[in-house]
Amino acid sequence: MLQCVIGLLILIALILAGVPIAFAFSVGALFMIFTLGYDPAFLLPYSFRRLDSLVLMCMPFFILAGNIMEKGGITEPLVDFVGALISRVRGGLGAIGVITNAIFGAISGSSFAAISCIGPIMIPPMEREGYPRGYATSLMTSAAGIANLIPPSILLILYGWLSDTSVTACFLAGMLPGILLMAIFIVINWIMVGKMPVTKERRPQSSIRQIGRQVAHTGWRAFPALTMPVFVLGTIYGGIATPTEAAAASIFYAALLGFLVYRKLTPRSFVSALVEGGGTVGSIMVMLFFAMMLGRIFVMERIPDQVAALMLGISQNKYVVLLMCNIIIIIFGMFIDDTSCMIISACLLVPVGIEIGVNPVHLSVILTTNIMMGCYTPPMAPMLYIGQRVGKTTFPEMFRTSMMLVVCGYLPTLLLVTYWPPLSLWLPKLVLGAKVLGLS
Repeated sequence: MLQCVIGLLILIALILAGVPIAFAFSVGALFMIFTLGYDPAFLLPYSFRRLDSLVLMCMPFFILAGNIMEKGGITEPLVDFVGALISRVRGGLGAIGVITNAIFGAISGSSFAAISCIGPIMIPPMEREGYPRGYATSLMTSAAGIANLIPPSILLILYGWLSDTSVTACFLAGMLPGILLMAIFIVINWIMVGKMPVTKERRPQSSIRQIGRQVAHTGWRAFPALTMPVFVLGTIYGGIATPTEAAAASIFYAALLGFLVYRKLTPRSFVSALVEGGGTVGSIMVMLFFAMMLGRIFVMERIPDQVAALMLGISQNKYVVLLMCNIIIIIFGMFIDDTSCMIISACLLVPVGIEIGVNPVHLSVILTTNIMMGCYTPPMAPMLYIGQRVGKTTFPEMFRTSMMLVVCGYLPTLLLVTYWPPLSLWLPKLVLGAKVLGLS
């Protein structure tokens, strides 16, 4: 037990020190292997077998597809189309950014990709219309987290693989919480712009016919991009393709749009997207290889059982245990990145959730919402620092708005997701059936 705790502390300390995540996991795993006396010849084949997974292939395929779409010029037509629909309402420009983040999340599955792509496009025009730059950056950065709830989410794919849970069910479970979070951010922005100069600048009124023409024109241009999430998710939920097959097809679809439809994808940028995606995937795979060793050691040392016994020793109440799990994950998320946090949380807390009767599909959304909330919470707050660089602003200018969005946006969503299971389970139960989810 003591060696496992020390190994976990070494892992977290190395991540905080800026050591590449793959190397941090390898050092943590090697420390436990040699201090606990495990034979590497036993653990290495286990990690190789776990990585030999069709489910896990979803992740690199969606990462590559998201990189290709980012290079292929998909964002501008999406922004123009959403802007044509709602730009004339109060706080319309902020709402455009929130909705576009959600749509792009349904394409890339990554909050980092969403803020990197949407932020540079939306933040400058928001500032020109009277939004403080720190506020605009905070709103776009916080809205990028919706990408981890709206399928195809990389975190939900990772959870499904780690816990042997249906990835399709996890995708469906994150849909309504993601839409809810998007709606909350839109309402918060609508309230906040009442205190900003942006509300004093009236947009020129257009006739209904002119608005209709603008919507039709921008909609026709954005239609190919909008069909991508429909194509990917429709084939998965319709039973036509597995998530892995749909993810592989999305790469070809993204390349087709980039080369032939929007024509902003060149051979050079295509190769750049593949290289960047390959580097990301390689780093994740090395990290997962050693993470599987850590997970196996945790199981053999009965760490999850001891964590469950410790929590149940404090309280037998299901809701109190869920509160303790939430606190633990938020603290993890405050210090380490989302992928590492999901690996550690899933290995330690999935057995706890099963012990207290929480459905694994429901738990996937609890963990994901929790992790994203932690990623926006100091002292580390990795998403805020990424948003700061993208928005070219300072952390103090972002801090107040970001904390307001965490408290008024992420926290209510987390409480609803945790203590009202139908928010997560209704859609999977409707589409897949109660028996598939192990529900009555």
